[in-house]
Amino acid sequence: MTLAPTRAPVRHRFQPIVRSVSCAALLSVATGAFAQIDPASPWGARAPARCDGVKPAGTPTPAQVKQLLRCTHEQGSASSGELWLMEDLAVEIGSGQPFKAFYNTYTMADADTSKPVHPIRGSYTWSVCMLRKDAVVARRDPDQNCRETAVNDAKGVCWRTAFGDWRCSMTGRSGETRTPTRPRSGA
Repeated sequence: MTLAPTRAPVRHRFQPIVRSVSCAALLSVATGAFAQIDPASPWGARAPARCDGVKPAGTPTPAQVKQLLRCTHEQGSASSGELWLMEDLAVEIGSGQPFKAFYNTYTMADADTSKPVHPIRGSYTWSVCMLRKDAVVARRDPDQNCRETAVNDAKGVCWRTAFGDWRCSMTGRSGETRTPTRPRSGA
């Protein structure tokens, strides 16, 4: 008589991952990680601005410059775990100057060199947030997952591209960083 070989129970290769996810979900619920969060955002903050529909016919207004700056500089990445938002944005736009006046100071991709370039100045606050789940893993409050850095004396330019679109860029020296802070919910 031959006996069939006995086999050890087969472990599914994803079983440890399922346990880890289950533990993380329980930890999140236990620490209130899902309380008062925008379910569309893994950071609990507003989404980065988009450039859709920002098409100034002439010189952009300050409101249009703000939108162009935000959609150029704001970004979020689940792979890096960071969300960068421009908050408290204030901007002034100057009169148009020849392209060559700014050529050596600013990089203006796809610029139409025959069109005037407008200097801009202002201030803003960088709000940089880590993923809420990363805050929980790091044993931090997921409702305080951001840091803010003021940029009080920023300068830049707005220019028209060879395709007729407007682009703006503005940078400045960073001030003191405040941490931890709550994610911002509005623009």
